[in-house]
Amino acid sequence: MPRTNLCKREAPHAHLGRLLAGAVVIQKKSTEDVARMIGRSENTARSRMRHPEDLTVAEMVNLAKGLNIPIDELRLAIRY
Repeated sequence: MPRTNLCKREAPHAHLGRLLAGAVVIQKKSTEDVARMIGRSENTARSRMRHPEDLTVAEMVNLAKGLNIPIDELRLAIRY
């Protein structure tokens, strides 16, 4: 009999993405601002915000500092 997956699990990086995207919206930062924070191009910044699992640790820390997100809150958002 085929298996079904009725309860889809949330992706481990979804909470991190919501935290970062929410902070960007609340603080009214542009893609250009985010790109400057992580030291990458605007295209890369857009891609990283769409796919937070691709962020490097240095980029996450720089974003957290630039968006005034406490490190403890950032740690809680990262699922292992």
